[in-house]
Amino acid sequence: MPDENTKIASARHSSLKSSGFQIWEKELLESPEIKRKSTVAQLYFLDYYFQLLGYLASRKNRRTRFDDDTSSRELTSGEYAKEYKSYCGRERVVLRKRRTKLKVDQFHIIAQVGQGGYGEVFLARKQETGEVCALKKMRKSTLHKMDEIRHVLVERDILTATKTPWLVRLLYAFQDPSYVYLAMEYVPGGDFRTLLNNAGVLKEEHARFYISEMFAAVNELHKLGYIHRDLKPENFLVDSSGHVKLTDFGLATGALNPRRIESLKIKLEKVKDNEVVHRSTLERRSLFRSICKADPRYADSIVGSPDYMAPEVLRGKPYTFSVDFWSLGCILFEFLAGFPPFSGGTPEETWTNLKNWTKVLRRPEYDKPEDLVFNLTDTAWDAVTRLIAHASVRYDTLSQVSAHPFFKSVKWDDLRSVKAPFVPALDSEIDTGYYDDFTSAGDMAKYAEVLEKQKNVDRVKEKEEPSARGVWVGFTFGKNGPNVKVFNALGGSDDQDALATIF
Repeated sequence: MPDENTKIASARHSSLKSSGFQIWEKELLESPEIKRKSTVAQLYFLDYYFQLLGYLASRKNRRTRFDDDTSSRELTSGEYAKEYKSYCGRERVVLRKRRTKLKVDQFHIIAQVGQGGYGEVFLARKQETGEVCALKKMRKSTLHKMDEIRHVLVERDILTATKTPWLVRLLYAFQDPSYVYLAMEYVPGGDFRTLLNNAGVLKEEHARFYISEMFAAVNELHKLGYIHRDLKPENFLVDSSGHVKLTDFGLATGALNPRRIESLKIKLEKVKDNEVVHRSTLERRSLFRSICKADPRYADSIVGSPDYMAPEVLRGKPYTFSVDFWSLGCILFEFLAGFPPFSGGTPEETWTNLKNWTKVLRRPEYDKPEDLVFNLTDTAWDAVTRLIAHASVRYDTLSQVSAHPFFKSVKWDDLRSVKAPFVPALDSEIDTGYYDDFTSAGDMAKYAEVLEKQKNVDRVKEKEEPSARGVWVGFTFGKNGPNVKVFNALGGSDDQDALATIF
């Protein structure tokens, strides 16, 4: 008798045959890249005709209003001719605006607020509308030779598909021959690493507030079908009301770059024979603080700090949405303890701790009377260990998290109505006080590693093969790009959280 696998294969073959496609054709159609291009094509034509018909309808309405207005005033032929000439001039202006493509010179750059290995982020104002945004600028040739195009497309797709306040919103996406640009909402409170460095250790009620919002944000990403995989405090921004927004989705795609996986596996392999250095809670906390003081960007090293990354990801093994819950468990631990659960005195010690995580994960214990307040409650420690756990028993849904006693008092349906423990003190909508000053030598010293990476990237040999034809097709969004109503037409009503075919 045929086994179960043979039956499944036979059934699949029959299904493919009845659909009229060869197996290889069906597999091609199911590939993420083809699905994405198919969606982009749908969006392009839907948007083209949506905007065209919308323009024709609005032009007809304007002409009707003009005719009604001039008729009611009983103008002479000379007066009418003058009014009609003015009306035609206004229509020509509308047509010119429709033909104008969005360009970077339509944005006034106010200040730099971010620096990465592949581009910069600027606080900018769109001159025509006065909108304030965070404008991310990335060179196409660099993204191509470093195999980062897919990551940028994923980030653009996520920002486009989302309709939630928990994820940073995309205002515009556009390009020119050399660069691609993402104009996102500006979140003025800075990233959570800055807040955490200033606070040191959070009170339990404050830790519960922030980690609950982080869970809500990550859950929205999961609803879109994405796994972040590299969550850390730097990925969360604080808005003007003190609430959290998730950003930086460049790695939230189907697979890590093979070179990145190999790099992670090699680093783990190198420390396999290392002995774990056992340190007291106070020693580990002091050590982490001293390292952060000496190197303010230590915790968000551009090389990719592994402190919050799940073992499955580090080892290149299959993983699920639960890897993001591991990361949030590590962040909760840091909120309550003042240091990440596996941080070491050196990168090598951190890797050793991750390799032996079951031996290293210990409940923080303080003995001195003045430090007793930092000891975790039984409920808090149980919540941590439900998240920092083996994949087979780790929490992997928001319903599991919300049912835990640690989160009993959380109003999950109305989180953003609760007053935040910290509300940024802002002078205006373009206040950059919670971001590094890129005109300051002291602040720029924090980015020495980032700038070194940029030099290394520049030295990487250009690929012999050109960028794939049409790889940036469909990137444009916003002004003269896909209309949000068109996305709703594909993605469903406002209460539907995903544009199902975008990936």
